[in-house]
Amino acid sequence: MKNIYQQQWQLFKQSYWKTFVSLFLLFIIAAFVSYNYMLNNQALMNEFMLQIMQMFEETELLKPGTSSPELALGLFINNTRASLLIALTGFIPIFLPALSILFFNGAIMGVLFAFMSTHGVEVSIFSMLMTGIVPHGVFEIPAVILSGAIAFYLSLGIFRKLNDRQYSFKTCVLNAGKTFLFVVVPLLIIAAIVEAFITPLIMTSTVI
Repeated sequence: MKNIYQQQWQLFKQSYWKTFVSLFLLFIIAAFVSYNYMLNNQALMNEFMLQIMQMFEETELLKPGTSSPELALGLFINNTRASLLIALTGFIPIFLPALSILFFNGAIMGVLFAFMSTHGVEVSIFSMLMTGIVPHGVFEIPAVILSGAIAFYLSLGIFRKLNDRQYSFKTCVLNAGKTFLFVVVPLLIIAAIVEAFITPLIMTSTVI
């Protein structure tokens, strides 16, 4: 197992980190732009919030009576599906699908914070960020962004194969699969556990 993570660290430094940093900046910019735009367009913000709530309701994660273990499992399944979808867009070598999904996720965060700012939420945005997002977000957001880096890695692998018949695209796919299985999935497991069991406790103590 130690060798696997040593290999993954080398792969990250060689193939992922530049894309990872770029996609992280895209995510932050999307959240910032969305937040500021929605503050000046409250009708549109309310419409987006309704759509976001409907999206969450469709996952049944907000269903009353849901236990913490059920919530953790639901969050893990939902986030794993989303991350896998992002990674698989790498087989469509135009980069736009992964970029669009990550930008959309960042924008959703901006909408949520804008909504809280304009609807009398007593907790400050900074407190909400530190208590409601950071505890699980430090695991979930890197996992999602790394999935985007995997997509770029696969797309670049396709281009390299087209230009160099000696290049092993099979190895590229295996590397991407290992990264998803041994890095993304564990991060999402930790994120789901923290979000279901720990984040609510932190938020409750902060509000009280």
